[in-house]
Amino acid sequence: MTSIKARLNCSHLGRDGLYPLVIQVIHDRMKRELYTPYRLKRTEFDTLNEKAVTDRRSKTRSSEIREINEYLIYIKEELKKVERSLAERGEYISADIIHGFKARNDRSNFFIYADFKITELKNADKNGTAFNYLSAVNAFERYIGSRSIPLNDITQKTVEGFIDFQRQQGNSPNTIVFYVKQLRAIYNKAEDDGFVHNAYNPFHRIKLKGSKTAKRAISKKEIIKIAGLNLEGQHKHRELARDLFRFSLSTRGMAFVDMCYLRKENLRGDLLVYRRRKTSQLLQIKVEPALKALLRKYKDKNSDYLLPMLRKDDSYKGYRYIQRRLNKRIRELGELLGFSFPLTFYTARHTWATLAHENGIPVSVISEGMGHTSERTTHIYLANLDHRVIDKANRTVMNYWNSKSV
Repeated sequence: MTSIKARLNCSHLGRDGLYPLVIQVIHDRMKRELYTPYRLKRTEFDTLNEKAVTDRRSKTRSSEIREINEYLIYIKEELKKVERSLAERGEYISADIIHGFKARNDRSNFFIYADFKITELKNADKNGTAFNYLSAVNAFERYIGSRSIPLNDITQKTVEGFIDFQRQQGNSPNTIVFYVKQLRAIYNKAEDDGFVHNAYNPFHRIKLKGSKTAKRAISKKEIIKIAGLNLEGQHKHRELARDLFRFSLSTRGMAFVDMCYLRKENLRGDLLVYRRRKTSQLLQIKVEPALKALLRKYKDKNSDYLLPMLRKDDSYKGYRYIQRRLNKRIRELGELLGFSFPLTFYTARHTWATLAHENGIPVSVISEGMGHTSERTTHIYLANLDHRVIDKANRTVMNYWNSKSV
């Protein structure tokens, strides 16, 4: 029988008149204490209910008490998980429970800290960034050979060794740059959170360059070929992939993930209004005739979504599944047409920007229309444009490629 309870350690009164708040673990009559980061007065702890309390009306103190109680719920649940895990393996003592908890929650360990950040991102519905972090962390684990390296033990030599390891594995410069960028982001967050005490950032002197990717924009002639493909008797996802490509071209190069999650409430009269999942930027797009035809084609009264990608499973896992399926189909269409380059949904986004530029539309309008936030210079000098200006730009692009394709 194991007892896990919150207590004040009343034998250690501090000079501030506060007592340490501890978690008492008793197993087979052996007692151990795990100190929490908090200290309280006797009157601020309800021993019967194991909760912090306050009779002060201060909003700040009330917020602190709420934080303490949330922490107590979390830490006791974590200790119970460790205890259950140990019980499945056989005999153990109370000290093993404390040790197991510390091993699972020592955020000075790079991998444990990374796990916490990935969980935070998932809880905040930032699954794309969480997936990127996880990919890099898994690659770093393969290099280290275990899931244990203190943040303060990561040096420039460690990072350089990881880069050499990736090259030996045959990974491309772009993949290596991607991994290092994610690892650097995690390390910097740990530094901001106070878990790093190194004098020098191990990533500071790391300079990497990715290789330039092939041009992704396609010509009007190639757009017409895609739109005119006869897909009768083909897999239904090929037709859907073709129509999604056209949908993206008709919506200022809307990203695949944003198309997936478009709901019926995003359609407001003759406007499509949505927030980019990547940047949370609000965008408004006038629904032109070609776009209206696509929306009408895929209208489904039994679905909350405008397009038929997500159904029963709208989780990130469900999204990734349909993304892989449709990425495969759009590549197949490029192969059917004999394109010498891989056709992707990103091609549509790049193409819209290129065609807009070729038609004399200012870069500032293109940037605003696509929801870019990395065009720093543009956004310093430019206030948010009225969406009608951007809709005019969208109509210009659509008229350019759509006049002979529909």
